[in-house]
Amino acid sequence: MKCFLALSLCLFGCTDNAPPTVPGGPGSGIGEGGGTGGAPGVDGGVDAGVDGGEPSGACENESDTDAIESAGGVRDIARNCGLILCANFVGNSSGYESCVGACVANTVQGLSSECAACYGGIERCSLDAFCRQRCQNDTCSMTCLECLNGGDCVTEFEECRGFRGDGCPDPA
Repeated sequence: MKCFLALSLCLFGCTDNAPPTVPGGPGSGIGEGGGTGGAPGVDGGVDAGVDGGEPSGACENESDTDAIESAGGVRDIARNCGLILCANFVGNSSGYESCVGACVANTVQGLSSECAACYGGIERCSLDAFCRQRCQNDTCSMTCLECLNGGDCVTEFEECRGFRGDGCPDPA
């Protein structure tokens, strides 16, 4: 079964292609007012912080928090980006993360590319922790969140965004 999964991933996702350029994505100059802890990237975007992780506190500003609240389920938007636009990068973690981040930045009006990158990061971590199947239908289901917590994905996401929480609505 593992061999079949690995072969399937390589057949459908192992490419060395760069992530697609999405208007409003990293390096576009659109919505780049958020985030801290990064350095200018090759494409004009912001690279990860000094330790190689995501920028810390990327969403800790009024513009990004307003955009997150206005958009509603940004985690679901990120999941949809991963399932539809970025599926061909499944075998390329950094390409997948960049693609999802660019898609989220383009989809969520007013969200900085630095903050959107955090959503790309949790989607990439979901793949790396083998949580994609558990999270595919509902990013906020208990089985998905348990898997993400087991892979330290939520902790990484919290550090990147700069505030606690898994990005899911509070239980009623």
